[in-house]
Amino acid sequence: MNHLLHYLLQSSLCVAAFYLVYWFFLRRETFFMVNRFYLVSAALLSLLVPLIKFNLYAFGPVRSIVIYLDPVIITPDRIGQVVSQHWNSLQTVWIVYITGVTVFLARFIFQMAQMALLVRRHEISRMDGLNIVSLDPSISPFSFFNYVFVSGGQDHDAGLSTIIRHEQVHVRQRHSADLMIMELLMILQWFNPFAWLIGRSVKANHEFLADEGVVKTGFSQWDYKELLLTRASGIQINNLTNNFNVSLLKNRIIMMTKTRSTLFARWKVIFALPTFMVIVFFFSTGSFDQVIARSVKKEPQNQQGKNTTPAALSDKKTTNGEAIYTVVENQPSFVGGQEGMVKFLMENIRYPEDARKKEVQGKVYLTFVVMADGSVTDVKIQRGIGSGCDEEALRVIKMMPKWNPGTQKGKAVNVQFNLPINFQLDCKGNKKEKKKNE
Repeated sequence: MNHLLHYLLQSSLCVAAFYLVYWFFLRRETFFMVNRFYLVSAALLSLLVPLIKFNLYAFGPVRSIVIYLDPVIITPDRIGQVVSQHWNSLQTVWIVYITGVTVFLARFIFQMAQMALLVRRHEISRMDGLNIVSLDPSISPFSFFNYVFVSGGQDHDAGLSTIIRHEQVHVRQRHSADLMIMELLMILQWFNPFAWLIGRSVKANHEFLADEGVVKTGFSQWDYKELLLTRASGIQINNLTNNFNVSLLKNRIIMMTKTRSTLFARWKVIFALPTFMVIVFFFSTGSFDQVIARSVKKEPQNQQGKNTTPAALSDKKTTNGEAIYTVVENQPSFVGGQEGMVKFLMENIRYPEDARKKEVQGKVYLTFVVMADGSVTDVKIQRGIGSGCDEEALRVIKMMPKWNPGTQKGKAVNVQFNLPINFQLDCKGNKKEKKKNE
């Protein structure tokens, strides 16, 4: 689940970065086909780039990076009831996300069914290789793949041929395929405003291309602008179609009359290259995961102002000479996930009686290695609190069942982990009990 959450976050940041490049450098230019290629490529790359992983240090030594698992809270009286706050928050996030995906997927299915019903229930004729579907006059003309939907009352309308010509550009350039990609992006990233913005920009660019295509056939630019204005009303069926009267008339007219961008201006798209390279480097080398890990796992400072997180360990190897990794393509996982590990620890760790009497509490930091066969070895205390808490934590970690091993380049490897176990007392409650006993 954590991996998928990281993927979605990375993909969302990719969309935002690519869209900002478009907004600042490309949106005002008239090389519409270049912009179309850029926007669709940006959407596809945003879905694919986070899946690319490679080892930046494949040809050199790697400094160990301390990876901390989520802290587990242990109390003397409520061990079986303690639930990881992080896990509960993660569950809430996933419930909200899956609900959103379900809603927008249902919307997509409904819109596809709506298109199928329109094709099935209305008369279809052939014109210039297109399937012309005659609809109610109140519906705005639009196209969807090889189908062009127009008002049934426009048979003798002088503007019909121009509208057909406009929609023909959408069909021949396969603009509906672009919209399917954008719809997929918006379903997966319904929470990301940049996903909606890039989808809107794609639709606008489609209209610029279609308008350009009509004018290039020799149709009067003035007459075409007048046609756009007269057809500015009408019901739009759904978001999956290229509508003739989309609410971008002002921008469409501006783009039609605007001076063509120079060939040199096309090189503005090269600004996307460093953005792409930075994104690939940041996500594919694990740099993003390290930043997230450091921000999420940052430990509070003690009263003296020193950070309580132990220093990173040096590179080392197992007794048989095999390397121990700290960053791998696929991290080891406890069977049952984070929830399963928390449950195992809470069911087996007992708050030491000596620590309870002395009111000792705090975090015990342990380090251990998950071997290539999944076994847990080399369990050590990095920093303890004494009074039996260190020994208890050490005992239970050594009892852990085999994990799902981590892999690097498809091969199972040894991976080092660090785990804080927080022994926590209700000191106020203990003091009240002592007073009662006295």
